[in-house]
Amino acid sequence: MTKRRFLFAALAVFLIVLAIGWLVLPSRVAYFILEKRMRVEVNGVPVEGELLGNRFSAIVTIREVGKKHSYQFFYAGDVDKVGDMGSVVDCGQWVAPHIPLLLQTLNYPPCTRLPEDGYCSLMLRGHSMQFVTKDHSTISVISPD
Repeated sequence: MTKRRFLFAALAVFLIVLAIGWLVLPSRVAYFILEKRMRVEVNGVPVEGELLGNRFSAIVTIREVGKKHSYQFFYAGDVDKVGDMGSVVDCGQWVAPHIPLLLQTLNYPPCTRLPEDGYCSLMLRGHSMQFVTKDHSTISVISPD
C-alpha cells in the first residue's frame, strides 16, 4: 500500500513539473513573485502596499483603505543618463490580488499600454524606483539595499 501511494505521489509531482515546463519554458505563462523587502511610499509617506516582480516587469499595488490601486512597470533593460529605467502603466479598476505568486498570461494582468492612456517614465533615484501619477502624486518603491 505504501509503495502504491509513493508511485501515485511521484506521478502527480512529475505531471505538475511537466505542466509547468510546458507553460513557462516557451513563454506561454510568466510569473510575478512577491518582493517582501520593498517599501512603498506616496509623496514621501509610507503606505501599505507591495511589489510583485520578475526580470522584465513588476506590479506595484497601493492598499490604502479606499484608495487601492495597481500600476505595472515595464523595465527597459537599462538606465539612461537621467535615470529613466522603463515605463509605467495604470491598471485602471483592476487591483492585483494579495498573493505571493501571480501568473502572467497574454491577457492577464489586464494592464495594457494604450496610446490614448499615456504612460509615464519609471525613474531610478538612489535605491528607489519612482514615477508620477496623473494626479501628480509621486509613488516610490524603495529597496532596503
